[in-house]
Amino acid sequence: MNFSSSLHQINFYLALSFITSFTINWSRTDTLPMIAEPLEKIVDIGQINDKISGPILREISIEIAKDLFDQNILFVDARSEEYYVEGHIPKAICNDNLDSLITKMEEYISIDNGFVVYCSDDDCGSSEELAYSLQEQGFSNIYLFKGGWKQWVDNNLPIEGK
Repeated sequence: MNFSSSLHQINFYLALSFITSFTINWSRTDTLPMIAEPLEKIVDIGQINDKISGPILREISIEIAKDLFDQNILFVDARSEEYYVEGHIPKAICNDNLDSLITKMEEYISIDNGFVVYCSDDDCGSSEELAYSLQEQGFSNIYLFKGGWKQWVDNNLPIEGK
């Protein structure tokens, strides 16, 4: 088998795949963005009460997270239950099953109430993934605390667990 020929075939199929993907996306009525839009960052607690026009996911700082905690806003831990048991933000809820988590959330808030989703730290993508899943289920006012559990503990804020 000729290496040069194989390389040309690979390049051909890659180019064909890209062209097909872009064409299909372009022809859709609900096109997908080529580059993800950055999350809106809340820098002042006053922005929390800003009127929102639809489902929105906003990033918050440790200071805003602490203010929301003091206001008894619901916190949702996106980490696995084994990490949750070891330690979590007080009154936070957690469940590895999305449907069970939603049922538990609905005991505390309505679908339009704001709540905070967090994970272990800013390198953990579970909080953002869970937030988007909850948004798809109709929750519309989600705050993403990317600093997560690590930043919470590093700032000597209250914790529950072992």
